Amino acid sequence: MKRLGVALIVGLLAASPLPVGGQPNSAAPDQTPKASASNEDKPSSYVPGLGEFMGRIQVDHAKLWLAGEARNWELAGYQLSELKEVFSDVQDLVPRYHNIPVGDMIDAIITGTVTELEGAIAVHDFNKFSASFDSLTAACNSCHQAANRGFIVIRRPAQSNFSNQDFSPAAK
Repeated sequence: MKRLGVALIVGLLAASPLPVGGQPNSAAPDQTPKASASNEDKPSSYVPGLGEFMGRIQVDHAKLWLAGEARNWELAGYQLSELKEVFSDVQDLVPRYHNIPVGDMIDAIITGTVTELEGAIAVHDFNKFSASFDSLTAACNSCHQAANRGFIVIRRPAQSNFSNQDFSPAAK
């Protein structure tokens, strides 16, 4: 048992950053971060591409439908606000894409179909919600056509791809 204790102490001393004499090793390289005014030391900011934004919009679009279909109006309102937030990000960060005025096209969607959806959610009317959702979906597809991306076709989700989320309203 005494040998084990001695071996442990020797091992710890060997792994110690201090030299055997107990004094800091002045030859050790300085590993503290240096403050620099240079821009090359600062992290660059990342702006997602339009495809990444559209992938997020597609997820929010699907979740919006699933929440409305379940008559979970609180969740539907939340998902619509998330959708609006990403639309706003696209307008701010990618207003033009390959000389296509994406920001203006989104503005037309927000002022029309999103407003209709807000009204349907506010009054908990599934028929209005369904019609407004279909209008939103058609607007997305029209935008894709106008942007020469007509091969991207959005539709109502046929099933949930979110097996880890319950879209039904919470019991009160």
